[in-house]
Amino acid sequence: MKNSTDTQKKLLETGKKEFLKNGFKSASLRKIVKDAGFTLGAFYGYYKDKESLFDGLVEDVSNEMFTSFKKAQDSHFDLIDSEETINSTKLSTEYLRYFMDYIYDNFEQFKLLICCADGTKYENFINDLVNIEVERTTEYYETLRKLNKVKGNINKQLHHMLTSAYFTAVFETVAHDMAKEEALGYVEELALFFNSGWESLISFK
Repeated sequence: MKNSTDTQKKLLETGKKEFLKNGFKSASLRKIVKDAGFTLGAFYGYYKDKESLFDGLVEDVSNEMFTSFKKAQDSHFDLIDSEETINSTKLSTEYLRYFMDYIYDNFEQFKLLICCADGTKYENFINDLVNIEVERTTEYYETLRKLNKVKGNINKQLHHMLTSAYFTAVFETVAHDMAKEEALGYVEELALFFNSGWESLISFK
């Protein structure tokens, strides 16, 4: 919102309150505009519809999340060249901490993405992250297998199910409005639990 006009900022703030309270589908555009103190005509001078207002609240954070997440995936491949693939699990946990910091720095936007986005292009936000994770991790395992640096196997369906369960559990911190310190402790234990399970199926050499 830093480059928005005062009118846009008012609409965004009022829209955020309405979306957080009622979710995108049930949010009233008329109420947003009225509570912001403007007319529908003024609104349409800045946004073409209710979803574009929602975009204005979450688009930057969503894009940054996906960009950083893809970079995190790429960084695992860097471990191959440095022959440090044994540290793959450790690196994943470090990135989890980084992403938790980012989530809590932008908590309301993630609340919108996780809990209020039904009916928008963001409604599959978690699943989209899961699909990236499964695709890139499968590629990583296949590369390591050719180099004899990993043992064990997992089929794609189970891989997707476990990853989906893990990511959903991580974002429960947002869904349940956990305080940051509580959430950090929660995901540390969650990572230990899931990492132990993964290592029983696939381990790095």
